Amino acid sequence: MTLAKNRQNHINSPNWCLARASSPASAVELAGLEPQASIPEFQLVLKNDVELIRAQLHAQTEAFQALSHSITLLEQESNYQQGRINALEEEVKFAAHLSRGAKFDELIRKKIQELWKTMAKEVEELQSSMVQKQSSMENLSQDVLESKKILWEELESVQGELRRIHQKLKDQEVDITRNLVSIKKMQENQMKCTKFLTQLRGKVPDGALEEKDHKPGTEELNEIWSAVNTLRNSIMNNSTWSEKRNSRMKDRGSRQQRKTNLVDSNLSDSALHQHRRSSSEHSS
Repeated sequence: MTLAKNRQNHINSPNWCLARASSPASAVELAGLEPQASIPEFQLVLKNDVELIRAQLHAQTEAFQALSHSITLLEQESNYQQGRINALEEEVKFAAHLSRGAKFDELIRKKIQELWKTMAKEVEELQSSMVQKQSSMENLSQDVLESKKILWEELESVQGELRRIHQKLKDQEVDITRNLVSIKKMQENQMKCTKFLTQLRGKVPDGALEEKDHKPGTEELNEIWSAVNTLRNSIMNNSTWSEKRNSRMKDRGSRQQRKTNLVDSNLSDSALHQHRRSSSEHSS
């Protein structure tokens, strides 16, 4: 029974709880409890840090409770010893009243003095132990408060980092949406230009065309060139703005820019070829 009680006190001791909280095995066990979901690595690291902080706070709280329990047991033991002292004093007083003879009184007096010395020594030891436990409890309380303050600061820092990451993700979503809108507009303009060029190719020039019939074709070609230049500038501005907002999309923006330039180059070449063809037909 004594061994079981000592083992229970050892498990409830603050040193055992603190060692359990700071041991690598507990960290590994906590890490093993994490779900193996398909989440980004930095979020997994931040989540593990938060779980470790919570585990350390829980371990320190258990250590504080264990120390409080030990102090309560010492106080109960002190009260029990004081009760025994009072009972022995009453028994000695009762025996002194019943006894007769000087020798017996002297013997009783010596026994009482020895008992008082022994009890006084035990009381002093208990008081010294209580003072040490109280000092240790105050130091532990201060350490727990400081640890909680540091851990809360770290937790706030982690939460701030998570908020910044979410904000970056939102910004990336906005950039992607804008790029998709720009690509959609580019495709619409490309379809309009292709349709117009197809209509121009379908026209058969007449040898007796008047100048008023030639003038709208030139204006339409100028509008095509203006639309192509506007589209190119819009794509370049969107690409530059996206690169400034997020460097991670640099490669994707470069590929999109090269694709856009290729499309614009093809459009420009087609329009230039059509313009030259129209000019040669009109000159003929």
